[in-house]
Amino acid sequence: MPFLPLSQVRHLRDELQDTKAEISTWGCEGYGDNIKQWSDSCDEDVGAVVRVTSAEEAAIVVRFATRHQIPLAVRGGGYSTSGSSTARGGIVLDLAKLRRVRIDPEARVVVAEGGALWADIDVAAAQHGLAVVGSTLSHIGAAGATLGGGYGWLTGQYGLAIDNLRWAKVVLADGSIVIASETSHPDLFWALRGAGQEFGVAVELGFRAHPQRNAVFAGTLLFPPEKLSVVVDFANRFETQTDGKQGLWFGFTVAPAMTQCCILVVVFYNGDQERAEQFFAPLLQAEPIANTAGMIPYDSLNGILNTTDTLHRRGSDTEVNISYPLDVAMGPRKSMLGSNVTLPLDLAFVQSVYDEFNGMITNCPQTRDSRLLFELLPNAQIMRVPDDATAFANRGPYYNVSCLFRWYDADLDVQLRLWQASLLGRIEETAGIKRPGYQGPRRGTGIYANYAGHDASSKILFGDNFPRLQELKKKYDPHNTFDKWHRIRPLVNNRE
Repeated sequence: MPFLPLSQVRHLRDELQDTKAEISTWGCEGYGDNIKQWSDSCDEDVGAVVRVTSAEEAAIVVRFATRHQIPLAVRGGGYSTSGSSTARGGIVLDLAKLRRVRIDPEARVVVAEGGALWADIDVAAAQHGLAVVGSTLSHIGAAGATLGGGYGWLTGQYGLAIDNLRWAKVVLADGSIVIASETSHPDLFWALRGAGQEFGVAVELGFRAHPQRNAVFAGTLLFPPEKLSVVVDFANRFETQTDGKQGLWFGFTVAPAMTQCCILVVVFYNGDQERAEQFFAPLLQAEPIANTAGMIPYDSLNGILNTTDTLHRRGSDTEVNISYPLDVAMGPRKSMLGSNVTLPLDLAFVQSVYDEFNGMITNCPQTRDSRLLFELLPNAQIMRVPDDATAFANRGPYYNVSCLFRWYDADLDVQLRLWQASLLGRIEETAGIKRPGYQGPRRGTGIYANYAGHDASSKILFGDNFPRLQELKKKYDPHNTFDKWHRIRPLVNNRE
């Protein structure tokens, strides 16, 4: 049962009575759907879900939660597996109705509301021959992905999403609404770019857009396990051959109608088919058992790994909205964790990761929808930005590894999460920047905050940037209203 008193629910309703905001509480029709999360393991009873339609409505909710010290969570795409999009017994501020996207083609600026999904942005920008550095999945929230860093297929050319963020309209803990940019509240803008979820509600984001050809080469390849050496060999040459216009992911999952893990490869080339096929020839000619790679519209690129590609589009020349059926992406219990690797990869090591991952699938068949991916996105543009230029602390000469576990039995929660953490730790210690004998540049923490579990240490995640974040937390959120992400504690009397 939620602990938000009914008297406070009534007070909140009173404060929102002249607005278009919708409030759903325990016992109301549709309450179960309103608290549903992408991962079943994150479903919790909350005191109220408030679906707002404006920044001003969001400010009322935030001010109310701060004043009454009520747990508050902000939900954009709701894609978290750590529970950061829900607040047991508290208030969930739902931005699902803030999905509008505006385009200024001449200034090459894309303005997205805080509840917009990447699909909304991709489609709107593409109508003007533009693109924004964003996620590699189209059905997740743009604000959350951006504020934590934002890797995308265009990262090799233009850096991270935060490196292309021009400004953000933010609701602060006291309910004030500010614009943060390089010239307005620059210290807040610094914190937002990498740790933004801890400092406010981003109700609007202004992105730098880039000219983008309509058709790009992308798709997935599936290989049997015995082709692992071919894939690893190509991956080890990727770093020296890329000019930033390519992306390569590879890893392990179970394809439909298969009983053991296969090798999943995702390829991307921002150019024509002939050059793409030349670049990826060693893979394309290695007889994959499935191959979907080809020329596709750029605004479909971020949907190639979605659980569905059903998009309902409606729009005009200047504004586009997409209604995406998020419920189709919901399902079993899930856990996302990350790690890092450096190149070259040792084949025997990658084989051992495959064997361990495949062993889990074999011994626990309900995990067969899980996957592990080595994400090779060129990092030169990321590393051009100084470590202290933004709060983001993952700018190093390495590549992210992501691991998404899916299962159904709640009794397996602890066991599978521990196993996942052990596997990701072994990857970093054997093939990442913590491995013995690593002699590369000592840059970055090696942990992408958007891939880190909820219990990850914020001090480790943000490294040398952590003390400044604590100072800014004290300034902008002294009562720690926004504590559902990685819990940066404000300094009190120079102590956490």
